[in-house]
Amino acid sequence: MDIPNALLATTSPDANLRKQAEDALNQAVNENAGQLMVTLSQALAAEDFPTPGRQQAGLFLKNILDAKDYALQELKIQQWYSLADDIRGAIKQFALASLKSPDTVAAHTAAQVVAKIGSIDVPQKQWPDLLRILVENVTSGIDSVKHASLETLGYLCEGLDEDSLEESESNQILTAIVDGIRRENPDKIRLSAVIALRNSLEFVNENFSRDAERTHIMTVVCEATQCTDVQVRVRAFECIATIASLYYEYLGEYMSVLCDLTFKAVQSDQAEVGLQSLEFWSSICDVELEFLEEARYGDASVAAANLKRYVETVLPVLVPMLLNTLTQQEEDQFEDDTWNLSMAGATTLTLAAQVVEDAIVNPVMQFVTSNIQSTNWHQKEAAIMAFGSILDGPQHQTIQPIVENAMPVLITCMNDQNPLVRDTTAWTIGRICEIHGVVMARCLGPLMQLIVAGLDQENKVAAHMCYAIHYIFQSFSELDEGTTPLDPYFGHVFDKCLMTCQLSSEENIRVSAFEALGMMIQHGSPNATPHILSRLTSILEHLEVNIEKHKANPSYGQEFYGLYTCVCDVLVVVIQRVDNDIRPFADRIMQCLLNIFSTGHTTSGEEAFLATGALAGAIESDFKKYMTQFYPVLIAGLSNVQEHAVCASAVGVVGDVCRALGADVNVYIPEIVNQLLVILRFPNLNRTVKPPVIAVFGDIGLAIEGEFEPYFQHVVEMLLQAAQACVAIQVDDEDAVDYMNQLRESILEAFTGILQGLSSHSKGHLMVPALQGIGQFIALLANETNRSNGVTTTCAGLIGYIQMPLPSSTLSYRGTGPKTSPSCSGTALCVPCFMPLTGSASRIFFFYIVSDLGIPYFYTCVGNLVAVVVLQYSIDAKRPIDYDDSLYEHACTDPDTKGFPSVDSHMVIVVIGPALTSPAVSATTIALMVVSGLIIAFTRVFVGVRFPSQIVGSWGTGVMGVLVANFIHVSVLHHASTAALPASFQ
Repeated sequence: MDIPNALLATTSPDANLRKQAEDALNQAVNENAGQLMVTLSQALAAEDFPTPGRQQAGLFLKNILDAKDYALQELKIQQWYSLADDIRGAIKQFALASLKSPDTVAAHTAAQVVAKIGSIDVPQKQWPDLLRILVENVTSGIDSVKHASLETLGYLCEGLDEDSLEESESNQILTAIVDGIRRENPDKIRLSAVIALRNSLEFVNENFSRDAERTHIMTVVCEATQCTDVQVRVRAFECIATIASLYYEYLGEYMSVLCDLTFKAVQSDQAEVGLQSLEFWSSICDVELEFLEEARYGDASVAAANLKRYVETVLPVLVPMLLNTLTQQEEDQFEDDTWNLSMAGATTLTLAAQVVEDAIVNPVMQFVTSNIQSTNWHQKEAAIMAFGSILDGPQHQTIQPIVENAMPVLITCMNDQNPLVRDTTAWTIGRICEIHGVVMARCLGPLMQLIVAGLDQENKVAAHMCYAIHYIFQSFSELDEGTTPLDPYFGHVFDKCLMTCQLSSEENIRVSAFEALGMMIQHGSPNATPHILSRLTSILEHLEVNIEKHKANPSYGQEFYGLYTCVCDVLVVVIQRVDNDIRPFADRIMQCLLNIFSTGHTTSGEEAFLATGALAGAIESDFKKYMTQFYPVLIAGLSNVQEHAVCASAVGVVGDVCRALGADVNVYIPEIVNQLLVILRFPNLNRTVKPPVIAVFGDIGLAIEGEFEPYFQHVVEMLLQAAQACVAIQVDDEDAVDYMNQLRESILEAFTGILQGLSSHSKGHLMVPALQGIGQFIALLANETNRSNGVTTTCAGLIGYIQMPLPSSTLSYRGTGPKTSPSCSGTALCVPCFMPLTGSASRIFFFYIVSDLGIPYFYTCVGNLVAVVVLQYSIDAKRPIDYDDSLYEHACTDPDTKGFPSVDSHMVIVVIGPALTSPAVSATTIALMVVSGLIIAFTRVFVGVRFPSQIVGSWGTGVMGVLVANFIHVSVLHHASTAALPASFQ
């Protein structure tokens, strides 16, 4: 089948013919992509070719260059640039020519093609005349060409990154777009221009910073809101909402006009125009909420300077307008979830309440009080919606009494005949449980009865009842008591919720019910555990029955996958709660999980891996009997790098199994290690998978201990390469900072686990060749201002383990990194200062403790000294010499020798300690200090004599204190994170 006929056949109603055509086109791509792309561009430009064929040619051409996945898109860009210049030039010329086609479908398709190629070429400066050509088309072409070119500009701006254009290029685009919006142009052109403006707003920040240009843009957009074409008005208000988000600081001089335009649109224009007008106020609220958040937790002065308080200023007119929209519900709104004016008004009211807080309570509550008992369901539902919308925002002491008084009324509203009233009431009760849950203690009995009854109502109402269960159990769990007021109702509510899970055929309510069930299991008091275990059999029976149904009807898999996912989620929380008590159910659970794995469904498999990991953690060594069947499933999960969530879950199970089986896992490790290394070498690996893959090598090392030696070289080489690759961080990208810290922490965890395991078999010396690389990595982390607390903690633990199993002669730092650091203020881990690792642990962990406290060094010293003086002179602790006078050599009346250690002893811990971090301090000096510490400890405790060298000797005591205290500190810290202590400590 040739290309033209294949293009036409892709639109055929005959499925077989369409399949043949698609196969022919895909084969042509694989054989000669460049030639096919030229042919497709020619077909798009051919005026004598049928319109459907031209459209298919353009779409197929665009799809050859387009991909949603970032890695695949980069690959397609490389393939584009691998084509010869003349081939790429021909494709672009044919696509540009198609913009001038009188066939509007072909021209529209060409706009997408040109924009896609432009999004690749413009940032690389490979199509320098594109913008000039498009601008000329808009400003001097015929109307059809103007329209197609404006569409192209809109698509192009949508596909470009914010920093892709130079200012001169964005000026060209803006000039053309604004020219297209002018009222003299036909509505079709104005529409495409307004859409293009919306997509280009991120590029015109320089233009908005200049008064004249900004005013011109705002004038043109405001004029477009009055266009006779409704779609132009909708898109114009969409532009205004986007401007509010991007250029809030410049809106002051235009707010009067914008208020007038948006209020009129909501009150008198068509609903779709009113929706976009409300979006403007939602955008204003979003921006002001960000500034308020910054004022609370960041730079208050900057936030206060930027916050204009537009919402508070217009509140007296904004609230009545929003309340009026709440009464404009659709008659079939309960059955139809289509976004409408009343929903948008409620959303904006919710945001406004968070911005202005208490100021919104009185005007809204006047409306609520007047309408909540109305016989008109529109007014009644609007009143309930208004009340639910302002629950989050006002101060707790302001809204709590109102909530308490409203509950009896809301409970009666659940019996209303109108389903939308009941639905909104259920939603409001759920919101109260989420935000003010503990308030419910006074009406818990009626509320629980209401929830149980609500689970039998319509699915939407029942879903809100599940939402209420979810949050009320979460709220009462925060009381941190042995029992809760919910205990008397737990069994009845749990059973009703479980029944809803098992009987409902509607996906949404089933998911909501399972989520509520999981929250009850997770947060129920200890008294609920027997009831949960008694119902686990029912949960497993329901799962087993559905698995058999699925096996009998494999083509109906979609009906079962959601159930599998939900049940696995519940099994995870059950296992985590009952832990060892899950053993009697383990065989049935594992068989169910193996059946779920056999379906091959991605999401179900991901959750099944999580449940398997939880089970392994609970039954520990007993999990060994399942490994024969589970091991192939685990390897398949590790191999599924395309489904990154499944792969990451499988990696997590590797760690769980290692901790559960210990050395018994060794028989499975060769293939697991090999597969983990394959994952890390996969070129298009989703970056979220890398940290858990790297960290799990530490779990493997801890489990198989000395048996890790065969894998040591390959794994450590990989870890050192990863360490070198994750040093630099883009400070302005919070996601990049978080990810890089996760990666760093995983590398440190891997090194720590491997070293611990090897050391337990006296093989710690294997790590010696890697010490230089590790030292350089730690030294660089020490100077990293964006280092997370987790990285600091893990780093300190690794340093401790490096010192324990290895002789000090192997630990001297020979790296090329910095030797000193300005971070010795006590607010940072001063690794470069202590990297000559020949010194004692005190020189390492002194700075760690200060960093852990987060207090500057100077203030820590002063605070510690004050504290020790108070303790020393307020607590008269007895010593051995105070019980036996014969221990005295001389009378000792110095109060500095009784009670807690003396001030001069404590000085070394908080003042002299940092001096010992100097690289010049030798092992001999440290040894002398330790000896003097032993001497002074004996004399101070057992003799009570104040030698002339008392103060000097007390420094040694302080050193010993640092050594002992920090050794215990780090050991306990490590125990908390890995549940395993080093052999030397044991």
